[in-house]
Parts: sequence; C-alpha cells; structure tokens
Amino acid sequence: MDIKLEQVILHLLDPGASEPVLSDRVMELDADLYEYFAACIEKAFASDDGKNCRFLPDSAFRAEMAQNQDFIDLSRRIAGVIFEQLLQYPAIPAGDLAVASFTADGVPHYGVLKLNYRPGFTHQTQQLGNGQYSSMVPHRTMLPGTPKADEAVLIDRANETIRLIEKKYTLDDKKDVYLSTRVFGCTAALPEKVKLKAVCETAVAAVKQAYPEPETLDDVPPFDGGTETAVELLVRNQAVDNTIAVEDVRTRIEECYPLAAPAFEQALAETGVEQSDRVTVSPARMKKLERRSFKTESGIEIKIPAELCSSDEAVEFIHTATGGLSLLIKDVLV
Repeated sequence: MDIKLEQVILHLLDPGASEPVLSDRVMELDADLYEYFAACIEKAFASDDGKNCRFLPDSAFRAEMAQNQDFIDLSRRIAGVIFEQLLQYPAIPAGDLAVASFTADGVPHYGVLKLNYRPGFTHQTQQLGNGQYSSMVPHRTMLPGTPKADEAVLIDRANETIRLIEKKYTLDDKKDVYLSTRVFGCTAALPEKVKLKAVCETAVAAVKQAYPEPETLDDVPPFDGGTETAVELLVRNQAVDNTIAVEDVRTRIEECYPLAAPAFEQALAETGVEQSDRVTVSPARMKKLERRSFKTESGIEIKIPAELCSSDEAVEFIHTATGGLSLLIKDVLV
C-alpha cells in the first residue's frame, strides 16, 4: 500500500488537565515522524482487529466533514468530541490524538490515530558537588515507541467508507465501544478476525455434520489430517492479497463438500457475516493458518505446515480403535 502523508496535527487529550491541549498548526514532519505515522496508518489498514464500516444516515460527523474543509478546525472538533467522552467515562485511557490527511494508493483519506499513554521511565542526570548523579524519573504519559495506534479511524473521503479499530471500555456500567457509536456515527461491523473465525468455524461444523464418517466416503477430499485441518486449509487457499472472499469459500465448499453447503450458508448468516463480505487477513494471521498444531494429553505440541497434513509422504494419521488419533511423522532427520 502506497501511503503519502500530506499533513498531521497532534492534540493532547488528558482528562487530568480538565481541558484538551489543541494545536492550531500542523506538525513539521521530519523523516522519522513521517515514517512513524505512515507505518501507523499502514498497520491500521492491515490489522485484523479492524472493522469495515459506513456512516449512518444521521451521522453528525459525516455532515460536519461534508461542510468543513478546514483540516485544522475539523481535527480540533474531532479531538473535542473525543475528549468529552474521556471526561464522561474515566475508563477510556488518555492519549495523544494525531489527525492526518493522506492518500492511500492515490485515494484521499482522513486518519484519526489515538496513541494511548503508557507509564514509563526516563533517565535524569544531575551535577552534585564535584560529581554527577544519575537516576530514573517516572512518567505516566509516555507514547508508544512502536508505530501502532491503539485506536484508529481511517476515512475514505471518496466513498465515505471507514476502516475502524476500536476497543471496549466500561461505559454506563457495561463494556461498550464509543468511537463508532458516540463520535463518528457509523455501523458497528464485526472485526475482520472475528469474521475469519466465524467463516472457519462455520465451515468446519457444517462439514463435520454432513460427513460424520468421512473416511468411509469416496466422493470428498481426504480428511487424513482431520476435518478441521482440511476445511481450514480450504478457507486459507481462497486468500488473494491477504483477502478472502466469503463467496469463494462457499463455492469451494459446494464443489468439495456439496452436502455441507446448505448448512454452511444457513449457519454463516446467523453469525452476521454476509455472503458478499471480503475478509482481510493480516500477514501474521495468515502465517498461523499455514500451520496446524497438535497437542497430546501429556502436553507435547507439534506444529505441521497445513498442506503437509494431507500428504502421506510426510505424515500419517492413524485412527485408533478407541476413537483417538495417532500421528506418524516420516523421514525425521536426527
């Protein structure tokens, strides 16, 4: 993804100060700051904690964004609304708010990055008499050293879609989100990793239900590595550029496990995942899908590349008389 920053402005949101510290000019971005914020944005796009949302028809922010072309003033208004939430709900952590104007692959965006404070220490050196004295000073408002926003809102200004990373905090005696509902007024979609989990688990359950004894059937792909391994591998293999189209998964299930397709469609609809959805899978999550983990009762854990689970030349799964499963690993190099 090609991220090009145009301008970034930073506001300080610490409810302990009773008033936000709002900047009235954008930051001067040197190479380090440019790289930091560009990386924050790129990671927010790629994160499977993100949700793909749209503005609700009555979104006050959408109306404000449409009529307010003053980037600095708009950023101050966003910071002000978020600060009101911090004052009302102490569970929401304090932090600095970076608001950016940028393009992603040429498409204009606004980015709202909340960098929550972390406690930490810095060193301090003093001259005492004829010698020097060094110590450590605690700070409660340290910013994250790695380029990753704790909460992020990336707004596509061309089609008004939103990539949202938000967290639940205690609001009115219950855990809830606040950015989508109380600040930006957008739909509360499922996070991408939740969608992926729903697709995988629904597919596995549907196939297990349709083929309770797959080893006795000749018209389905081999289940030697277990139903879960076979189906999760099918789902993973539909990924293109770290994106999985749910419709592609449905098509492959219909081709490979036709008896499971109706149950998959019905159960998936109950999870909130749409057939037209495209699920973004982070590179880290994709790596996890590439391996299967097997654990014995005694605690021994073995990880095998998922594609090898269906290869008799690499491993062999032996179904025991008691209903258990034994694993034979071939060609071990000692």
